[in-house]
Amino acid sequence: MTNSPFRREPKIGRNTPCSCGSNLKYKHCHGRVQNTLQAIPNDYRIEKEIIERGRRLFENHKAQELQRKKQQGLGRPIISTEFKGYRFIAVGKDLMCGKWSTFSDFLSAYIKEALGPDWGNNELKKPLEERHPILQWYDKISRLQAAYAREQGAIFSMPMTGAISAFNRLAYNLYLIAHNGKDIQTRLIARLKNRGNFQGAFFETQVAAWLIKAGFELEFEDESDRKSTHCEFTATDTASGEKYSVEAKSREIESSNSSRAKVGRKLYEALEKKANHKRLIFLNLNMPLHTLDAAEVAFERAERIVRQSEGLTIDGAPAPAAYVCITNMNDQYVLDTQTIATMISFLGFKINDFMGNEFPSLREAARARERHWPMFHLLKSMEEHREIPQTFEGELPSEVFSANPLPRLRIGQTYTVPGSDGVKVNATLEQAVVAENKAWCVLSDPITNKNWIGTFELTPDELTDYANHPDTYFGASQRQRRKAETAMELFDFFFDNYRETPKEKLVELLPNVGKDEVLSTMSQKDLAELLAERYTMSAIAQGYAVKSTRNKRRDPIPRQ
Repeated sequence: MTNSPFRREPKIGRNTPCSCGSNLKYKHCHGRVQNTLQAIPNDYRIEKEIIERGRRLFENHKAQELQRKKQQGLGRPIISTEFKGYRFIAVGKDLMCGKWSTFSDFLSAYIKEALGPDWGNNELKKPLEERHPILQWYDKISRLQAAYAREQGAIFSMPMTGAISAFNRLAYNLYLIAHNGKDIQTRLIARLKNRGNFQGAFFETQVAAWLIKAGFELEFEDESDRKSTHCEFTATDTASGEKYSVEAKSREIESSNSSRAKVGRKLYEALEKKANHKRLIFLNLNMPLHTLDAAEVAFERAERIVRQSEGLTIDGAPAPAAYVCITNMNDQYVLDTQTIATMISFLGFKINDFMGNEFPSLREAARARERHWPMFHLLKSMEEHREIPQTFEGELPSEVFSANPLPRLRIGQTYTVPGSDGVKVNATLEQAVVAENKAWCVLSDPITNKNWIGTFELTPDELTDYANHPDTYFGASQRQRRKAETAMELFDFFFDNYRETPKEKLVELLPNVGKDEVLSTMSQKDLAELLAERYTMSAIAQGYAVKSTRNKRRDPIPRQ
């Protein structure tokens, strides 16, 4: 079954039987104008269909929201609307208007507004090598656009080079800070414009963006307070209410690529700042690391320095404990290529049960993870929310930007397709999965109640969207199976399957070891974790390969 002739919404004749199964003609059923509530037939089948359609709409809305959050994170959503060819976008309490086809188009306009058009124009008057790095990136982007743009105003694609990545990343960071109710401080903008302070200020915007996308609320410290040192801002995890004093430090690199400040020194500078809450320190290596092997070596060294610094004293007292996130962003070192990589590593400075430690059991590791859950959640968000949105409302790019988009395959929607006997029918898509570059769909004829499997070819753009959003691609939340790479991920898989299982059933599933009286006193959660742990260890014993038995702490992120 190919998509070209058949993947379309049905055109139903007014005298054909209604697809709802009421045995009425379409013009007398769902094709009839409904003026009053009393006009709805009091029929069980119609009522059942209404309930089913309502459930489908709810599932579709749920999937759309999950898809939007996957693209935009957990902060304030993009608020925009289109009117008479103009796009209106809210940025905090402000409103911007322009003819932007993509969110990236808007970001390009927004960063110019945030930094000031006069400043940018003055920089453009300088020789290229003397311009601020932001304007050097902009020059490379302009040249790429000239090479790839086909016609004025048309949407086009071009390679994601380091220059595009760095420019868009900064623009998105500034937008997120402003849109989530935080004034982009005059001092921060001034630091960004100053070449000597640019790297540190750029990294500070990145840390703020990571936290916003993970669902933290930020409160910037008073810049005018010179009486004492303080961290950059306070971050509050909205889910738990936990507060963190956040400090962002980036190594500054001279033109010779030699470091002007070492990791240990930056750590000390962060620890000596006054903090009112738990400390969260971000250390950016700021190194041109272009291969995974080079990044691993650099991160091993940085982690070793952090751990060896636990004996530090500050003002004669032992240094305070802190969560430490080591990062490296290399896009500004590969401006003309697509070799873009980000790496992150979380570890505990004088926090012994956080990240990378061995535990007596997987259940103990799960307990330790719960004690530091906001930080694990932050790490997960940094991994998942790495892409800058392309669309304004969470739509899939293949829906919006394709020249001739095909009707989106959505669970619950009706399509004209060949039936099980080859005759065209209006069938409902019930379930779907992607394999071998095709959508394999369970289709149902609502009149005959017959089900069958049909396949649709997917375009390259659709396959890309499915790879990025496999759980929501078909318009309903369907958690796709993924291979667990660590023992903890395998443990989580089993625990999720038995999270809601009654205690009595869990006791039955656990091996009888003569301790039923002990099992009966355990909570449902404890029993589910015990079962998950036993299933995990059994799978590993039978040859299931895992990379680690520890909580994962270091991850390469291919693209920002």
